[in-house]
Amino acid sequence: MDKLEKICSVIDKSQKIVILTGAGISTSCGIPDFRGPTGIYNYVGKKYNLPYPEAVFDIDYFYQKPQPFFDFSKELFINKPQPSFAHKYIAALENKANKLNMLVTQNIDMLHELAGNKKMIACHGTYHTAHCTKCGKKYMLNQYEAKLKNGEIINCECGSIVKPDIVFFGESLPASFIDFLDNPTPTDLVMTIGTSLTVQPACLLPIAVKRKYDIPMILINKDSTPYDKAFDYIINDDIDETFKRINEQLKLI
Repeated sequence: MDKLEKICSVIDKSQKIVILTGAGISTSCGIPDFRGPTGIYNYVGKKYNLPYPEAVFDIDYFYQKPQPFFDFSKELFINKPQPSFAHKYIAALENKANKLNMLVTQNIDMLHELAGNKKMIACHGTYHTAHCTKCGKKYMLNQYEAKLKNGEIINCECGSIVKPDIVFFGESLPASFIDFLDNPTPTDLVMTIGTSLTVQPACLLPIAVKRKYDIPMILINKDSTPYDKAFDYIINDDIDETFKRINEQLKLI
C-alpha cells in the first residue's frame, strides 16, 4: 500500500475530522499566498513602500494609513475567486460524508463558506461583518461591499473608519478559536492543508489536537513546514491534484 492509499484508508475510516487550512488551498483560485515571492506582502509592500511587508495587516499601521488594506481588499473582491477542488472536497466531507468535526481556516477569502462549509472557525476573521473603529456600529458585508470593490476607505456615519472584522496583527483571535485550541472536541484525524505552519497560534492547533487524542495527522502542502516531523503522513504536492487523486479512490464528489 503506497502513501496515498494509506491516507485514503485513514480518511475513509475517520468519522470526526479536524481540518486546518491556510493560503495554499486558495492559490489555484487566483489568490496569491502571503509570504511567497509573488505574495500579497511583497506586492502591497512594494506598491505602498510599507515600513515592513506585514504592515498591511498591522492594526496600528491601519489606523495611520488604511489605504493599503483597502487596496488589497479591492483585488480580492473584484476578481470574484471561486472555490477550488480542494475546497469542494472539504465541503463534501461535511455535507455528504458527515465526517467533519471542525474546519479551522486561516484564510479570509470566504471560499470555504462559498463551497458550502458551515461547521467552521475563521480564526483570522471575516469580511462578513465590520465595525466602526470609534462608535462600534456593526455593518454587514452587503452594506459596504461596493466600496470594497472600489478600493475605497469605508467611513461610518460618525465619520470614523469602518474596519472589516479581519484579525490584524496586534488584535486578539476569536474566542471560538481559542476555546477550540484549548479544548478540542473528540477527534479521530487531523488534516493540515496549504499552510506553512509559521503563524501562531493557528499553527499550534494540529499538535494540540493530536496531543489530546493521540490520533493520526496528515499534512498536504507544497512545501515543508517546521512541524513536519510531528505528522504521520506528508504529501508535498499540488493540493487540488492531491485531492483529485484521493477522490479517485474514495469517490466522494
